[in-house]
Amino acid sequence: MKISFRPCSPADFDIITDFIINLYNEDPGLIQMTKEKAFNTLDVLSKRSDLGTVLVVGDKEEIIGYCILINYWSNEYGGNILHIDELFIKEDYRSKGIGSQLIYQLAKSKFANAVGLQLEVTPGNPRAKRLYEKLGFKIRKNMAYEMGLD
Repeated sequence: MKISFRPCSPADFDIITDFIINLYNEDPGLIQMTKEKAFNTLDVLSKRSDLGTVLVVGDKEEIIGYCILINYWSNEYGGNILHIDELFIKEDYRSKGIGSQLIYQLAKSKFANAVGLQLEVTPGNPRAKRLYEKLGFKIRKNMAYEMGLD
């Protein structure tokens, strides 16, 4: 298996949008995901790399997943934090080290001049929690809150 990671292009938008919908069907959030919102995210990030990046995960010519990365400056860390907003790998490719490989590459390359990586995991996803802890992520002491402004 030859795994590659590359920036998402407009030609990838349809398949990545379908993957985003699959992710939200598997692990629903507080807010419903729509194809329109997913497409808009892909469009904005393809034009505004200062905000973040969408990476396409591939096995040879087949697209098998994606990762949405959001940049933000952290006063606490004194630099850019790379927030792994979403990471999705097709079911047949899971538990093969692909997510680990992606995170190792992000960390090693200090992608987007990052001084730290951050992510969230659903409490009911023990498999993901084990993976992230194995990779060296620590649980933050602060709880996260959110408020939609729709």
